[in-house]
Amino acid sequence: SEYARLALARRLQRDITVGYLDWLRATKTVAIVDASRTLLEENLRVNESLYGNGKLTQDQVLRARAELLEVEQQLRESRNLAQQARRYLNFLLNRPLEGALEATEVEQAARQAAADPATLEADALARRPELAGADSTTQAAAAQADAARAALKPTLGLGVANRAAVRAARALERRAATQRDELALQIQLEVRQAVDRLATAADSLATAEARSQAARAGFRIASRKRDEGMISQVEFIDARSTLTRAELNLNLTRFALLTRQAELDYVTAAGTLPVDPLAPGSTP
Repeated sequence: SEYARLALARRLQRDITVGYLDWLRATKTVAIVDASRTLLEENLRVNESLYGNGKLTQDQVLRARAELLEVEQQLRESRNLAQQARRYLNFLLNRPLEGALEATEVEQAARQAAADPATLEADALARRPELAGADSTTQAAAAQADAARAALKPTLGLGVANRAAVRAARALERRAATQRDELALQIQLEVRQAVDRLATAADSLATAEARSQAARAGFRIASRKRDEGMISQVEFIDARSTLTRAELNLNLTRFALLTRQAELDYVTAAGTLPVDPLAPGSTP
């Protein structure tokens, strides 16, 4: 039961970590969309000025206003998602749902991306409380089988009953050992999958960063051309949309990497020492 409690505590720790990352990602999404709205507000102002000076037709002003309204709707949806993420995290923390949260800068590097999967598997098998609990169950079943064998008596009637008890105890021992082995294989599979997902997320981050840099450079050029009346409204809005999509993708990819790291930490029980919760003075 104590090992089960430790396993539940680790799952809750993982869920809180992922929930916090989801909230941070959502708040940064709001910031990105809000910045896009600011750009489109300025774009509308510039286009209205150009239209007033006879350098643009009215349809371009209308297009600029429509794009601004679309982003304002997107901003409302992003804020709603951020509120939902905040409430869910507060729920996990057993706090008032509308309680404020403190944002912080989080580590970006994948700490275990280069670790040997076999080493991580060995660490997980040594530290996961679920497996330690299964080991305890197997040992208890073996002790029960030993006790049943020791209770065999030469009396015929009792001997038959005791032999039945021995067979039942041995069956329980075998079942416990099989379940323990299955759990060990499941943990190894979880580690391999977590390592693969983390590696994929790390590879995607470099691509997302390069895409964002290219989009920012393209938008700077489009902005200068817009100010000089050298670019169509469609081209400018396309550059702005490309930038926003690239920044949102980078934000999503960055936090996906952090989430994958949290998942790997969970399946390997990173930061947890092998503990016997029944040992005197143990501090799991």
